[in-house]
Amino acid sequence: MKADRKVVILANGLFPKAQQGLDLLKAADQLICCDGAADKLIAKGMSPHVIVGDMDSLSGEVREQYASIIIQSNDQESNDLTKAVHYCIEKGYSSVSILGATGMREDHTLGNISLMLEYYPRIEVQIISDYGIFFLVRSGEQVRSKLGEKISFFSIDNRVSVSSTGLLYQLNDLRLSNWYRATLNEATADQFTLNFESDLPLIVYKAWCQE
Repeated sequence: MKADRKVVILANGLFPKAQQGLDLLKAADQLICCDGAADKLIAKGMSPHVIVGDMDSLSGEVREQYASIIIQSNDQESNDLTKAVHYCIEKGYSSVSILGATGMREDHTLGNISLMLEYYPRIEVQIISDYGIFFLVRSGEQVRSKLGEKISFFSIDNRVSVSSTGLLYQLNDLRLSNWYRATLNEATADQFTLNFESDLPLIVYKAWCQE
């Protein structure tokens, strides 16, 4: 696995405005754009290393100029983000940060977040927006946090029950029967843990602390 490279995928959602996302784009060793996201990136004065997708939203000018780095896939069974993640898996990258996966169309946002579990455990994925970060957490894993940091987490399996430590509203075998059940919590220490019985991790969201 190529663990030392900073790999970033830019999806064709809301282009990052917050400094965290912009810094990631600039620091990327490998910057992969999903289709029309390349137009947005180039308009900001940056260049992609690879463009992946079915090319239905990429401008003709960019398609011609960057023809040598385009990987076109017309597979309609997966979206462009999944195609880009699969490209990273094929390249042997161990982790990837995804920007532009949220905002604009809510159906795309929900789909992109849920797809994180489709990539597990082949590659470690985090989705970063202007407002926070989504990542996966396994049972018993210690998660670093900051005092007062806003925490929510979700399960696609409504049979899962969770207990916690290090959160303001401690959970004791709370069944995640609906997505809202474990939202709007808060860290009370520099780490927290979630304990549950499932072969799949939970999706955790941490909102950026407002200084």
